[in-house]
Parts: sequence; structure tokens; C-alpha cells
Amino acid sequence: MPFPAAADFPPYLQYIAPPLLGAFIGYITNKVAIKMLFRPLRSWRILGIRVPMTPGVIPAKRQELAVNMGEMVGDHLLTSREIGHALTQPSFQHHLQTLIEERVGNLLRRDLGPIASIVPPKFGVYFDIAVKTIRFQVKDHIHAFIQSPEFAARVAASLDRRMEHFLARDIGEVLTGKERETTYRFVEDTIARMLSGSAMERWLEEFLQHKIYGIISQDKILRDVLPLPLQETMVTLIRQETPGLLLRLSTMLQEPEIRDRVVQGARTGVESFIASLGPMAAMARGFLKMDTVEQKIRDYLIDKEDDIAAWLQSEDVRTRVAEVLAGRCQALFDQPVRSLVPLEDDGRIERFCHGLTERMMPLLREKDIHVALSSMLKTNIETAIDGGQLSIRGAIVDFVGQSGLEAGKAWIREEGTALLRRKETLATLDSMIETMLTALLNRPIGKLSSLLPVDVRDGICNSIRTMLSDMLELEVPGLVDSLNIRQIVADKVNSLDLLRLERLLLSIMEEQFKYINLFGAILGFLIGCINLVVTL
Repeated sequence: MPFPAAADFPPYLQYIAPPLLGAFIGYITNKVAIKMLFRPLRSWRILGIRVPMTPGVIPAKRQELAVNMGEMVGDHLLTSREIGHALTQPSFQHHLQTLIEERVGNLLRRDLGPIASIVPPKFGVYFDIAVKTIRFQVKDHIHAFIQSPEFAARVAASLDRRMEHFLARDIGEVLTGKERETTYRFVEDTIARMLSGSAMERWLEEFLQHKIYGIISQDKILRDVLPLPLQETMVTLIRQETPGLLLRLSTMLQEPEIRDRVVQGARTGVESFIASLGPMAAMARGFLKMDTVEQKIRDYLIDKEDDIAAWLQSEDVRTRVAEVLAGRCQALFDQPVRSLVPLEDDGRIERFCHGLTERMMPLLREKDIHVALSSMLKTNIETAIDGGQLSIRGAIVDFVGQSGLEAGKAWIREEGTALLRRKETLATLDSMIETMLTALLNRPIGKLSSLLPVDVRDGICNSIRTMLSDMLELEVPGLVDSLNIRQIVADKVNSLDLLRLERLLLSIMEEQFKYINLFGAILGFLIGCINLVVTL
């Protein structure tokens, strides 16, 4: 059947066909051109000769496309400068702040147990090793620091500050008046117990014996032993008591018993005198009858009682007797003690010391003595410390001197440091560290939100955000440069499957390709119309 000629078509088809055919040709041409961008995927060969335009443009230029895309992305789209700028945008900072608050809030609201329960089981062995290492290092560092000169210097400085603060205080601040009164009562009771005890009696007797033996062995005279005031007092007492002694003597002479002793003494003296005459003694006894002599003496004493009493009370006799007694007392003072109490006479010395002790102990046991001694101590102490106004430093300096105070401070510093460095102290410190670390590790952490105030939590979040922002702003540009995004994009494009790359590009430009096809059809339609006009 022959193909109909153009003249055989209806007239309207003669006018419509050229534009429609131009539109069809334009559409198909663009469709084929777009398809040839991706297809064929590989080159076609006929008799070993590659068919032109195979493979498609994109498969053929895939390497150049990857390089260009990597260059575009790395050098123009994802530059370190652009990324750093993007990190400082308020939207990113707000998102980062929200993310940090959410993550930190979730962590703070968790009810955490002991630290060991937080560690994953697979890291339990490492956690135990870390705990043991920390314990050992803590102890080792503390021990090393305690043995260091720096520790000694710090301890000495701390002790010096405390001692200076203590020494600067008044005694009244440390011991108030009431407390000092309690101390004085204790001293009084102590003195009473000490002076009333048997030990004091034995000590006093031994002390007296020791002193007396020492005096005798040193061959001292009595004047060297007795204090000068006591010597003067004894001489004065002798002078004052001489009139009384003479009065007592005159009274005693009037007593029959004393008179008989005087008469008997006088008779014995006469008999001794007659006996000393030798051959004339018998003749003298013939003339002198002793009974007669004795009676005469007795009569004389009776007759002269008043005269003798008046004579003994006369001022001249008193003065002379007082001078004689005072002279005898002075001569006694010049006598060696050895002549009065021989060193060989142990029994006599012991009896003397024992008797003197027995006479002194009742005096020492009297309460008045205890009160007097304690009162004397209290008065002297209160005067010395100025009623509590004297500083502790001043009291110590008065007691031991400035050198003694400095020596005491140095001793306290040395002993304080040595005490802290002793093995027992270090062992106690190690035990405390073990206990503290064990309690810390076994203690449940609980909810951190209950431990941290709201402002602290906000501060933590802000600090983390600021830290992350600063870190990202400083580090991200360098990280971006080190990543070599250009090469990563190029490698990624090269690694994509051609069909997947086609789908990727089509998914991006499919809408645009449709418009290109339609534009080709419209353009072909317009060319067909123009051709029709020209033909007509």
C-alpha cells in the first residue's frame, strides 16, 4: 500500500504536522541528550573500535567530576573558616546549650550508687588496679612530703604562729582568778599532805643529819652555822633576861633545898682546900670543925638573905653578869661545832636530829603553817604575774630567761615534727587514709542534682558550653584542614556505583530535566511553525 502524499492529508494536518513533528523531535533530542549524560555506562566497541560518545559523559568524566566536586566542597563549601563561623552562630550555640543541659540534666538526675557500681564490669579489674595504685600513691606522696624539709618548715612555722599567739596572751586569759584560786587550794592541800606525811618526817630527819654531819665534817664554828640575826638575837635576849635570871637566883637561894646545896658546896670546897694543904691538913682540921663551918655558912646565908638579893639586883651586878654571859655566848659562837658535837658520837647526833624532828613536825602539821605557806606562795605568785596581767611570755622569761624560752620553742618544733614523722603516726595516718578511701568508694553518690544548687548546675552547663565552643572554634578549623575534605569527597564520588550516582544526580535534577525536555519540545514546535510559515 503506497504511503500517501502530503497533498492527500487533510488540510489541517498539513498545518499541524510540522509543529508537532518539530516538538516531538525537540523533546526526543533533549531526552536522548540527557540520557547520554549517564548512558551507556561503559564504552561500546565494534570490531575493536570504540563507538563515539560512549560511555556517557558522566561515566567518562567521573574522575574529573569527583575532583571538581571535592574541590568545590573542600575549597568553597565546607571551608574551615565557614565551619568556624557557623559554630559561633546563635542558633548553633542555643542548640549546643540545650544539648548540654539535657545531657548534664540526665546525668545529674540519675540515682548513682558507689563509684565501683558505675564502672562497667569489663573494666572492673582495671578499676581495682587503679584504686590500689591511687592508695599507694597517696600514701607514698604523703610520706614523702612528711619527710621533706618543706613539711618541717611548714610545721615549724605553724607551731611558731600558735606559740606566739599563746605567749602573747595574758595569764589571766588562760587561768582566770577563779581557776587560780582552785590551783592555790590544790597547792595548800598538797602542802598539807606533804608536811603531814611520814615521808616528810623521814626526809626532815635525814636532811638534818646530812646537814649536821656536813657542818661537823667541814670543821665550821658555830658562828658560821648560825645566821647573824640569830646570833644578835641570842646576845640581846641574854642581856634582857639577865635581871630576871638574877632575881630567880636570889629567890632560889632562899629555898631550903637550894640553900642546903650551897652550904654543902661551900663545905666541900673548904674540905678540898684543907686537903690541899698537905702535912698541915691535920692541924687545920684540928682548928676547923666542918660542922661548925657548915653551920656558920648557913647562918650567914640566912642572915644576909636580903643583902644578897639586893646585891644581885643591883645595876652594877646586872651589867657585869650580862657582859659575862654575853661574852660567854660570843665565845661559844667561836667554838668549833666538832668540839660541841663530836663526829664520832653518831648516837648523840641521831638522837639530836630525831628529837629536833619530833619537835618540828607538830609545828609543820599545824593548819596555820599550811595556810601561811600557801598564802605566801599565792601572794608572791600574784605579785609576780601582776594579778594575771602579765603575759605568758613574760612569765616564762622571768622563770627560765629568754634563752630558755627560745630553747623551749626549738624543742617543741623538733618534737612536734619528730612526732608527726614517727612510724606509729605514719601507720595511723595510713589507716585513716585506708578508712577514708574505703568509705568514699563504698558511699553511694546519689543524685548529683541534690548536691548541686541550681546556679551551680547552670554554671557547669555554661562552662561546658563555653569550653566546647572555644575548643571547637580553635580546633575545628585545624581538624577540617587535616581531614582534606576535597580528597574525601573525590574518593566518595569515585567509590559510588554509577547507577547510584545516576540516581543521585537524577533525584537532584530530575525536575529540571523534565523542563529541559519540555523546553526542547516547545522549541521544536516553534521551529516547526516557523518552517511552516516559510514554506507557505
